[in-house]
Amino acid sequence: MSDLLSLSSITPRSWQGYAALVLLAGALLLWPLVDAAPGYGIATAALIFLLLLLAIEADNFPPAIGVVLLFLGAHGAAWLLLAGITGNEGTARASFYLLLAAAWLLAWRCVTVLSALRPTSRWAATALRLIIPTIFGAWILIIWEAVTRGAGIPFILLPPPSAIGVRIANSLPVLAADVRQTIFKAVIFGYVVGSGAGFIAAIAADRVPF
Repeated sequence: MSDLLSLSSITPRSWQGYAALVLLAGALLLWPLVDAAPGYGIATAALIFLLLLLAIEADNFPPAIGVVLLFLGAHGAAWLLLAGITGNEGTARASFYLLLAAAWLLAWRCVTVLSALRPTSRWAATALRLIIPTIFGAWILIIWEAVTRGAGIPFILLPPPSAIGVRIANSLPVLAADVRQTIFKAVIFGYVVGSGAGFIAAIAADRVPF
């Protein structure tokens, strides 16, 4: 794997880029990513590295282009890492976490570049204010997913976000029935009755002399 990619020609311009480059080199030295067979194929692994290298090089492009490369590189690599560890739970090696950390650093750099942008249109500024916290929240879920699956944490102790999402999606009919029973048949009715009774009691108290 170390013969596939050369890191000598990469010239990052941020500390996140330099740190990510070091992590990539460490991942190559500690190859493979998982102990399971077949694990990550050569094509998938090469694509992960290429996406991360592309993101590292993003600072050499204009900001508008660079931020797109950072976003695609960091999140594309993270998606491939998560896709590969699914079904191979508990087999992640140090190189897997090094690549995940590199992707996280580059996503951090992406947020930094986005924060420095000053869009002129109002809709672009609004979109920017939404994108930045969305990336932050997404990475909480990405790291949660990667750690629980990579370390093989029993789902009964700490299920990954994807498993929670699947369970919620499969339970929508039950949840809808519970919401209808709780909210529409109990809470709203109780709120109306309680508020009405309180209003009547307040009027009565105001009208009756003490």
